[in-house]
Amino acid sequence: MKITITVENPTPEALEKLLALAAMPAAVVTAQPDDRWTPERARSYYDRLPPRAQQILLQVVEGEGDCAADELKANGRSLRGSTGAFRRVLTEGKRTGLWPEALPAPLVSHIVGGQLKKLEMPGRGTEQYALKAFEEGLRGLRTGG
Repeated sequence: MKITITVENPTPEALEKLLALAAMPAAVVTAQPDDRWTPERARSYYDRLPPRAQQILLQVVEGEGDCAADELKANGRSLRGSTGAFRRVLTEGKRTGLWPEALPAPLVSHIVGGQLKKLEMPGRGTEQYALKAFEEGLRGLRTGG
């Protein structure tokens, strides 16, 4: 049997009770920081983005975690002002307690010579790589263009 418990800012009394429970014979306790994207968090994040940022995020997810800026600008679509929404929505969600402080940015920009070259999900090959959570959380949505 596997039980996962996430406790943010536990009181000393709650922590003491949890540790006592973990001390039961044959109990295996592992601590995992609450710094991972889940499908629920991914969908909540997506729903808070403005429409153009939603399209960009879907393109990155459909591109298996990255997308060239030229692809994102296809059909004359501008990126101006759209990419700032990713950090703004994440920061607002953390500030209001929607997401934990340790949750990493789901997208990073690669800028060369002052020009945006691509957007990608950081952490490929690590436990923090968010692609699977976003694929599951955004299943059924399409970029439409």
